[in-house]
Amino acid sequence: MVQDRITEHLEALVAMRTTGDRPEELHQAVEYVAETLQGLQIHKYEKDGKPSIVVTFQETQIPKVIFVGHLDVVPADDAQFQPRIEGTKLYGRGALDMKGPDAVLLTLFEHLRDQGSQPPIGLMLTTDEESGGEAGVGYLLREAHWRTEFAVIPDGGIGFTLITDGKGVLHLKFHAKGVPTHGSTPWRGVNPIDQLLELYHHLKARVPQEPCGDPEHWHRTVNLGKLCGGDAPNRVPEEAEMFLDFRFPAPYTPEEIWAEVREVLARYPGITVEELARGEPVHTDLDHPYLQLFRQAAEEVLARPVKLGKEHGATDGRFFAELGIPVIVIYPIGDDIHGKNEWVDLPSLKTLYRIFEGFVQRLES
Repeated sequence: MVQDRITEHLEALVAMRTTGDRPEELHQAVEYVAETLQGLQIHKYEKDGKPSIVVTFQETQIPKVIFVGHLDVVPADDAQFQPRIEGTKLYGRGALDMKGPDAVLLTLFEHLRDQGSQPPIGLMLTTDEESGGEAGVGYLLREAHWRTEFAVIPDGGIGFTLITDGKGVLHLKFHAKGVPTHGSTPWRGVNPIDQLLELYHHLKARVPQEPCGDPEHWHRTVNLGKLCGGDAPNRVPEEAEMFLDFRFPAPYTPEEIWAEVREVLARYPGITVEELARGEPVHTDLDHPYLQLFRQAAEEVLARPVKLGKEHGATDGRFFAELGIPVIVIYPIGDDIHGKNEWVDLPSLKTLYRIFEGFVQRLES
């Protein structure tokens, strides 16, 4: 039965400690996928010690649709790598994020293979999403040159919310040099923390302030995530660093955010800036034909209209958006991602399977 096979795959995957610091477990997970889907077109890759796998039914690097998942998880205690079932819920690290959806995709591809189908789809599974995705989806698209017309990423939108928009991201590190002196005579020195805070407030003044009046908060934001400087309370620091997290919806781009930063930074000649990470915002037109097919499949299975949503956090979808490839994101039912009691509802995984199956059937017809 489909439900039993999904659960079997999920229990096997959760038991693997696929954290970023355990390369042997990352490879074990990729090999598990390869063995499960043997007989299909298997393509294995590795970048910076992070293995990935892409599976297709046809000999192509441009399937019409690619389903995208990740096998890595954030760290957890030992008990969380021992999957347990209570009622309809399976608990364990990665149960929802995102080994549950991975198990659905493995079961779907197995079933289609065993039927003798050759749909124009692919499965892309990576092992570095939790650490940025550059050596996973980023590498597979930019350097291995995989392409598609449409990407489906079951990594957000809990409860079958269909995510068609996601904010872009830009992480910047600012460095300021000061003139150190005794803390009792600060006028004799220059405090680099003061400079960075003044810069931060200038940048923050350029985005909507809270309360913003928009219940979705679908606007640009900037967050001061880390501020480092000084070694004693009675000394003006010699240098300091500040880390900012910019988020922005389409049509804004990382280049536009950079332009604003440089404009403000011109007032502070002693401060330098370095880019740490970036990602394009995701926006998929509701009239896209593949989105329409997916929506039809979902509404048939759910027997209700699909709720549309937006995602403030970044997913691997940003790498597809960089190439202008439409992306949708959807999740089954679950909760406590990255928490001590992460869980996924097992019947909802079967529901997700049926949605994906209906979508693939519509693609082929």
